[in-house]
Amino acid sequence: MPKPTFFNLPQEKQDRILVLAAAEFAAHSFDAASISKIAHQAKIAKGSFYQYFENKQDLYRSLVIVATEAKLEQLKALPAPDPDSDLFAYLKWQFLGTAVFEVRHPDLAGVLYRAFMEEHPFSQMTEELQRRGTTQFFKQLISQGIAHGEVAVWVDPDTAAFLMETLFYQFGRYLLRRLDLEQAEDPGARLQEDEMVDQVLHNLVDLLEAGMKRNPQQRNAYYPKG
Repeated sequence: MPKPTFFNLPQEKQDRILVLAAAEFAAHSFDAASISKIAHQAKIAKGSFYQYFENKQDLYRSLVIVATEAKLEQLKALPAPDPDSDLFAYLKWQFLGTAVFEVRHPDLAGVLYRAFMEEHPFSQMTEELQRRGTTQFFKQLISQGIAHGEVAVWVDPDTAAFLMETLFYQFGRYLLRRLDLEQAEDPGARLQEDEMVDQVLHNLVDLLEAGMKRNPQQRNAYYPKG
């Protein structure tokens, strides 16, 4: 976490340092990201950086925390599904939230994508990334779905959680490319209003629902032995 001296800075300066750092780590791997460049753009001496953070790892860890919290806040800002909705309506809400986060906070989304999907940049961070990641969350969600009869009993929660987490971090990027929203004036609003977005979300969730409710014996009709 940042040192107390960081929190003594004016809020505007704190935000500027984190915004610039997010842009740098979103564009480059952990090893390639430059503290000197961040300090220069923030108009602070490189030595001052170490008054605010222990080291590069401390800054990166702080960004992952900030990005994770921002993503949760984005989800809370969207109309939540009805409390009586099933697992698949809840997943649709989750995937829409991650897409909106992608367009409204692209650099923070990039930091999370690199951290969870591309690299565990240093060994001390691995456990924290796993704890802050969504694997356990989705595993619990699938297990609850099995218990409630929404998911077939043969579904392996670990495999299903891996699939869900991959979609959670990939879907926003896919939707932006597919609908060519990257240059839209307010892509976040369009994501919540565009009928095509709703169709794609429905199709994605229908595929998941059909797969996780399917009788595994049905595969023999398509892939007979021999």
